Amino acid sequence: MASTAERKSKVLVIGALEYIGKFMAIASVKLGHPTLVLVPSFHSADPDENLIIQSFIEQGVTLFKGDIYNHARLVQAISAVDVVISTVGRQKVMDQTRIIAAIQEAGNIRRFIPYEAGINVPHEAGINANSYDVLQHPQTGFEEYVQMRQLIEQSGVPHTYVVWNFCAGNFIGHLVNHQSQLSVPLKIPLLGDGNTKVIFTAEKDIGFYTILAADDPRTLNKSLYIRPPENIISLNELLSLWERKINRTFVRSYVSEERILKCFQEANPRGKTAFAIIHAAFIRGVQTNFEIDPSIGVEASQLYPHINYTTLSEFLDRFIPN
Repeated sequence: MASTAERKSKVLVIGALEYIGKFMAIASVKLGHPTLVLVPSFHSADPDENLIIQSFIEQGVTLFKGDIYNHARLVQAISAVDVVISTVGRQKVMDQTRIIAAIQEAGNIRRFIPYEAGINVPHEAGINANSYDVLQHPQTGFEEYVQMRQLIEQSGVPHTYVVWNFCAGNFIGHLVNHQSQLSVPLKIPLLGDGNTKVIFTAEKDIGFYTILAADDPRTLNKSLYIRPPENIISLNELLSLWERKINRTFVRSYVSEERILKCFQEANPRGKTAFAIIHAAFIRGVQTNFEIDPSIGVEASQLYPHINYTTLSEFLDRFIPN
């Protein structure tokens, strides 16, 4: 019989059909954890979701029918696991209070990992009170992430916040696909002066780091920052790397801070969220302009050096034209 130390924790992913959720579920299974996903139905009207569900079944993920609005089913699912990971998405951030309530009722959860914005929003609060901080605009919704952290901490639920910065596939994949369809010379807009360092991480690596952190006492009640050293790069450097790989030259144009702020002002609430992140990352450099305070945060690639994360160079290789 396996000892407690050898037993893999049981993991529940809520929101596994959302963009980042499927990577969490697959990483959990690949790392040997009994894994449940909460799904509203075993069959979806969306063919893409059906493909995800089928891949879960093929890889040994257990489907559990329910959602966060069915309290009894939610408590039942949570009672069967040790770790709860929420990837419910931006529109349901405050609905995670339902998950907290169910965790408190179940009374057995060793770690809760809530859905986050990708950047460390509370770190940003008041960082430069004299400048126009679009993150603090009420229509961006970032205040909800701050409120959710406060509620989690007040509840006493053991937790870890995962700050993954930019998803490489969601950002670079689209960017490179767009470039490859255009003729030379290509005119690619760069944000700000193109020199601000940002961080990209492959989605599968976000999944692996998150699952490793879920059982790690070093991440308990702290933030896990995912900062792979070879993936900290400016847009100018990223574009130069791509130019070298495909032996093509790009015409570079730049989008000023003033233009980004104008777009922010004119955007709908969802657009405001996107432009707030763009401004925070590419103008203010919030992903890289601070040192991690070890009393409240740890860095993933330092904690788990055995993970051979996908470098940006390797990630770009998949887009090189044949």
